[in-house]
Amino acid sequence: MDWIEVTGAITGFVYVILEIRQKRAMWIVGALSALMYIVVFFKSSLHAAAILQFYYLFVSFYGWVEWGGGKKTERYDKNEGDLGMDCEITVRLPLMRALISIIAGFAGFLTVHYILKNYSDDPFPVLDSFVAVLSMLATWWVSKKHIENWLLWIVADMAAALLFFWQGLYATAILYIVYMIAAVAGYIHWRKFPVVLK
Repeated sequence: MDWIEVTGAITGFVYVILEIRQKRAMWIVGALSALMYIVVFFKSSLHAAAILQFYYLFVSFYGWVEWGGGKKTERYDKNEGDLGMDCEITVRLPLMRALISIIAGFAGFLTVHYILKNYSDDPFPVLDSFVAVLSMLATWWVSKKHIENWLLWIVADMAAALLFFWQGLYATAILYIVYMIAAVAGYIHWRKFPVVLK
């Protein structure tokens, strides 16, 4: 363990707490964590995990804009109340988006696995590919406030904890166990929010 991994783990933990509470600052903290883990994963030859962090950086900027406090979007009226996207809500995952996500995720897994297996020294190409692609999909769903993102995170975090433990990244493995527990808590917490169609 080094200070970069520990810093990445701490900022990653803060990120998931802010995510559960739907705080826009999560995107800034997530970007900081991604920067730390770019270094950690490249040093460990976990190439898909490292490249995933660049994706997290991109989605952090996108999420910051998408969750923008001053941005007005569709309103939701429940019991005469007026809630906006800057409030705690969830957005129903449309069936078509779910189907496209599954197809794109499977194609992405096959592509990333092929590249890692044939053109890298990645010690765990199957698991690294699986975690990377599932995490990309879950992060995209978070940016859209789909409650189903938590279900993807539970599976991805469990797989990631194994991957990082086997690679000797113990602080990161512990972080992903915490992430998995937090994903369960996040799913339960987000179920309390009003659901909107978008």
